[in-house]
Amino acid sequence: MNNIYIKEINFLRFLSILTVVIYHYFPKIIPRGYLGVDLFFVISGFLISLYIYKEIQFKKFRLFNFYNRRIKRIIPATIFLLLFVSLTSFMMFTNVDFINYSKSLIYTIFFSSNIFFWLDGGYFGPNDELKPLLHFWSLSVEEQFYIFFPALFFFSVRLFKKIKILILVIFVVTLLSFFFNIFLINLGGSNPAFFLMPTRIWNFSIGILAMLLFISNKEKHKNFEIIIYIIMILIGFFYKLPYLPGNFLIVFFSFMLLKKKFPKKFIFDFFIHNKIIQYIGLISFSLYLWHWPILVFVKYYFVYELEVLIRFLVLLGAIILSILSYHFVELNYRYKFKINYTYKLIITAYIFFISFFLVLNYSKNFNYQKNSPDFIADASLTNFRCKVSNYKFYKNNRACIVNLNLENNYELAIVGNSHAQMYVPSIKPHLIENNKQAILLPMTGCLPTLDININKECMIKARKYFSDYSRDKNIKTIIIATTWWHKKIFDGEKFIEDPQHKILADSLLSLIDDLKRRDIEVFLIGPIQVPLYELPQELSRLLKFNHISDQELINRLQVNREIYDAEYKIINLLLNKKLNNNYIEPSKLQCDKKKCYYSDNNGIFFADGSHISKNGAKFFVKSFENIFK
Repeated sequence: MNNIYIKEINFLRFLSILTVVIYHYFPKIIPRGYLGVDLFFVISGFLISLYIYKEIQFKKFRLFNFYNRRIKRIIPATIFLLLFVSLTSFMMFTNVDFINYSKSLIYTIFFSSNIFFWLDGGYFGPNDELKPLLHFWSLSVEEQFYIFFPALFFFSVRLFKKIKILILVIFVVTLLSFFFNIFLINLGGSNPAFFLMPTRIWNFSIGILAMLLFISNKEKHKNFEIIIYIIMILIGFFYKLPYLPGNFLIVFFSFMLLKKKFPKKFIFDFFIHNKIIQYIGLISFSLYLWHWPILVFVKYYFVYELEVLIRFLVLLGAIILSILSYHFVELNYRYKFKINYTYKLIITAYIFFISFFLVLNYSKNFNYQKNSPDFIADASLTNFRCKVSNYKFYKNNRACIVNLNLENNYELAIVGNSHAQMYVPSIKPHLIENNKQAILLPMTGCLPTLDININKECMIKARKYFSDYSRDKNIKTIIIATTWWHKKIFDGEKFIEDPQHKILADSLLSLIDDLKRRDIEVFLIGPIQVPLYELPQELSRLLKFNHISDQELINRLQVNREIYDAEYKIINLLLNKKLNNNYIEPSKLQCDKKKCYYSDNNGIFFADGSHISKNGAKFFVKSFENIFK
């Protein structure tokens, strides 16, 4: 590989970090900019396999030397960043946010933060933007890949001496990972498909395939080919192909770009070889490390949406810190300091981080004063999610088993989106008391209705689930829950206005009638008054940084009953009339004649803008008594 091609690679690094940073700071400009990480995965697969392959050919490859280089390249800059983030989090965060941060820290230093953030919620939720180590998920995936890849690749090269056979083997691995990715997404596992290394291997292996073709092919790109491939990569940051992973365009055309050599003179060399672009490519790792936590801390303090000028200033600060990190940490530890200095730094830092975590999580019991920042923030940690271990394959879909000790003995199904899942802790005490089991059928992000829904994909998902649970002879009772505030509904062809939720209510009644004809008893959970903003996070930070008075806080924890009635009175009357005792109204507990409340003396009812917290689940337990009479 010559120096010219290194510059092309550096340009792709620049493109990768540019799209990610713009997405985080100005998401409307590049709506799919987070896919820059996928581009970086392809580049990593290409470069690492190329270096290893060349060392093997010259009989210079040593596994120990490979890991030494990786450690010197990655770890020191990471440690200094983690020290900064840990100290800043300690000073700024509420106790519950800081505890959650400490857990993410432990996963991060052991290269498994992708697993933590998969289990903790995700990447795209409103509260996810306040996790200062969230961006480490991709670095964890990369390091997990590097743990097993070098040895496997070394033995593969030795075993399959013909490059064509090696290409075939890597191609099979790519296909397996690719189809596993699609399988998980179709099953409803978009989170594990996004975060986990097995579903990401095909990104890296595409880069390896490109490398193998690159070294075996003397052909060079024509100018128009390069232009087309770069344009297609850029299109991938804005549009998604149907029925394929969202990163397909970027990964595929990165492969097309990398598999052949660049011409000695490319029409846009003046741009690709630009010193600023090349420099940003060089500092891309440090910039990736720093750009996200700096933004998180500023967002955490200001609470509300940042103005464009502030975002620019924050970005400028992140770039300055990245430059300092690159020159004074990254380069020094990579080229100037001996490897033993790096290992001493790692040992010291790891002892500090582990001690820090243990002391924080096992030596303190917090007794929060009512309506203190920590008391309010505590609710954000208690939003119910089904444990991964409780999920089972259910016919053509998946289901969560509730009350596991009675496995395969269910008669009750809870059907709906996350607003069905959130009521599981309210229903479970009744299941335990009556020695019953239930299954949760999670249509995440979609309505359970069949003739209308959020979009076409949701309609397909709802019908797939219906086909399974409506024919399940074990199920005698179904509880249906959904979100209620949708003003526009997709009817299969277009979006229609539904300001009073009558179309949604009629569709739910139609679904219920269909299930009744199959001798299934159905209960429907009605709407509650929800804040529709990140209540515990927002109010706790407003209070912590003195942005709100005590009286304003009290006013934010309740709303006038008229607001609820204006939205839901009509459908509550309709559904009560149609369903009688089979219509569950948690709002009767939440609201009196004058007010609807977001808290009681035991804590906040909501974990975010709409999902109930642990305390909210306890509060609404009585709503479900009628089901088990």
